[in-house]
Amino acid sequence: MSEVTSPVRAEETGVESGSGGATLLEMRGIERRFPGVHALKNVMLQVTAGEVHALVGENGAGKSTLMAVASGALAPNEGTVHIGGVLLAEASPEAARELGLGIVRQDPALLPDLTVAENMAVGVGYERVGGIRRAPAWARNELHSWGVAIDPTARVADLPVEHRFIVEIAKALALEPKVLILDEPTEHLNADLVERLFDRVRELAAQGTAVVYISHRIPEVQRISDRLTVLRDGAIRGTFDAGSVTEDEIVELVVGRALEAVFPPKGSAVGSVGSVDRLVVTGLESASFTGIDLAVKSGEIIGIAGVQGNGQTELIRALAGIGPSAGSVSVEDRVVRRGSNVAAARAGIAYVPADRHGEGVFLPLSVGTNIVAQTLSSVSRAGVVSDVRSARVAQDRIAKLGIKTPSARTPIASLSGGNQQKVVLARTLLAEPRVVLAEEPTQGVDAGARVEIYQILRDAADAGAAVVILSSDGVELEGLCDRVLIMSRGQLVKELVADEVTEAGIARAALTATTSRIEVVGKPRRRRNPRVAKWLRGDQSPAAVLALVIAALALAVGASNAAYFSAFNVANLLFLVAPLILVGSAQLVTVLGGGFDLSVGPLMGFLVVVGSFWIIDGGNLWLGLGLVLLGALGVGFLNGFLASRFQISPIVVTLATYMGLQGAFLALRPTPGGLISSGLTQVVTMKIGVIPVVFIGAVAIALLLEWCVRRTRWGVELRGYGSRADAAERLGIPIRRVQLCSYVLSSLLVLPAALIMMAQVGIGDGGPSLAYTLSSVTVLVLAGASIFGGRGSFFGIVIAAVLVQQVINAMPFFGLSQAWSYLLPGLITVGAAVFYAQLRRVRS
Repeated sequence: MSEVTSPVRAEETGVESGSGGATLLEMRGIERRFPGVHALKNVMLQVTAGEVHALVGENGAGKSTLMAVASGALAPNEGTVHIGGVLLAEASPEAARELGLGIVRQDPALLPDLTVAENMAVGVGYERVGGIRRAPAWARNELHSWGVAIDPTARVADLPVEHRFIVEIAKALALEPKVLILDEPTEHLNADLVERLFDRVRELAAQGTAVVYISHRIPEVQRISDRLTVLRDGAIRGTFDAGSVTEDEIVELVVGRALEAVFPPKGSAVGSVGSVDRLVVTGLESASFTGIDLAVKSGEIIGIAGVQGNGQTELIRALAGIGPSAGSVSVEDRVVRRGSNVAAARAGIAYVPADRHGEGVFLPLSVGTNIVAQTLSSVSRAGVVSDVRSARVAQDRIAKLGIKTPSARTPIASLSGGNQQKVVLARTLLAEPRVVLAEEPTQGVDAGARVEIYQILRDAADAGAAVVILSSDGVELEGLCDRVLIMSRGQLVKELVADEVTEAGIARAALTATTSRIEVVGKPRRRRNPRVAKWLRGDQSPAAVLALVIAALALAVGASNAAYFSAFNVANLLFLVAPLILVGSAQLVTVLGGGFDLSVGPLMGFLVVVGSFWIIDGGNLWLGLGLVLLGALGVGFLNGFLASRFQISPIVVTLATYMGLQGAFLALRPTPGGLISSGLTQVVTMKIGVIPVVFIGAVAIALLLEWCVRRTRWGVELRGYGSRADAAERLGIPIRRVQLCSYVLSSLLVLPAALIMMAQVGIGDGGPSLAYTLSSVTVLVLAGASIFGGRGSFFGIVIAAVLVQQVINAMPFFGLSQAWSYLLPGLITVGAAVFYAQLRRVRS
């Protein structure tokens, strides 16, 4: 075809539109440059009402970048975007959404620590769903037509990958958009869900929606699209009627050359398969599969296939030591300990995961670092990594595998999916594995990169490795594998060899299997109530555990000394708990938003000292309260502004504030002074029965915050930002404002804690406040909050604060020295951290 050797721009093809409808998406002269990369070059694209317009190209061709510009997630260096005839005036996902554009991204813009309903509400707008409270019912209705049981109140992090993509697609379709962009929407969907998606796409097109469909699967493109545009090296190479070009012609346009051979010769055909079994599996079983016996010789590539959900994924992950299993796995007659990925790696088993971003690469690191990460010992001396040696090794692999990257120092996050996959394979082969386990190795990869990946896997086999591939692509299995094993209901039901290994044969064997699932014999597993299991995964379950500890400790202390339950001791305990609840809540507010605030303790001291000049008998109480309020607001704004505006680490910002505030209150009062107002002391020490009013107030504030983070837009956006900042930004959440507000609110919560301390200390002394920074962290950890953001409970903060103060309060009753009041909370904190880490591991 002439377009391969002489590129033709879309406007030169003579194809005006696919349906004759109005132009709903128009991109004019789009230019986009990144450091060292000219990603988009004068791109022109028109998509009309009622047409499905496919966009095809290699990984790195610029497709996702172009759609990021169209959706407002990325600003072009030059050019304009019109949606529904209206100019997209600024690069804003929310503005694009308001103009009627919906997008399903290749990497779903989902916030993992939020529920399905919350994600969908953020994605389509709160007004459309009727508010956060009505979101679960609305989401359940939107997901019903997919025929998949997805709980709208479940966290996205707890969903399997295919369900996350359904949520992303349903979220986009719920917008009823004028323009719908689908970026590799079928990569994680089974055949039935693909058909449902196609039906929905056709319905939308019939209703006048303009659909942009991006896929590497050429047969899908030909089935669903009216027109297709080819993008190569950032430039449009032509726009065609989908029915006017063949699959081979499309591939040639995409790659820019004819692909002489898609699959390399099989080892069984050329005689390179060894005679010795390198991988031997006997009697392997788990909750998802049973009775697995197989053997793979060196130089052999075998495939695992079957209808999705029949145990294939669990099997290959169990072989890699990631999933649980029982039975025997041997590599070269060496038995491998099950359930340990470290033991599997030491035995020479290398695993290439399907979830490239989540498990395959270290996104913040460079291409070179990712390549040598598994073999650091070979580029190190005495434990010190040699940059020169690492760069040499990485550059050699980049050249051998044809990885398209400006340099080895380029962040891997900036590479296309296919090139990221080649980096994963480069790292895998650098370890010279005896066994390679590849799960969906070409998922989301273009035709040209697929050919290269097939050759890489064949080279690994020719080097002596036993290669096991799990793939849902029958053509891929047919062209690459020496044998294919079919799984059904957790069992290997058929082996295809030689001429039996065909796409049709694989499909027939998978669809006609008649086996019944065999229950694993052994100790019966206790069936857990789904509601109980869900609650255990939630944010409130740690509070229940802590409450039991509190009750047990109270009974133990009370049994040894009846004075523990006296009205005086109970009132004193709860009074001291109140400021701890407030500073713990302040810490949690910032942590939910992915931050941290080390300045809460010194801020308390600073406010106490400032107040001690005016909040005194005969002083100006209101002026003092006003200055204390301004001080809290100022510190919160400073912390939030520096962290959000300049993207400085919150630890660095608040540590600097910590030292600055400590210096400030010492400068104001080198020695304690200024008697606090007796009127303030009387108000703060008021009680209702034996319960201090300040304790009631602190609990009320914590519970109000708990309601706000679950039921208000502010709370959802705060948790969303802390859960995954990049996705939150793509969804249009004002991340700088959210982060700034979290620090201001944190400082405001410290204010009432400072007033309580004034009454408690009775004098302008900031020293006692410093311990509250570490105490707030202790409470945070005990409450089970994630220090990485997105998860936590203010109710848990209340219970954890009671426990911490109870431990300190109990020391004298046991006759223990003051040293134990520091040592025991520290031990409890470490124990809680270990417990929650193990709990998260079990949950995952």
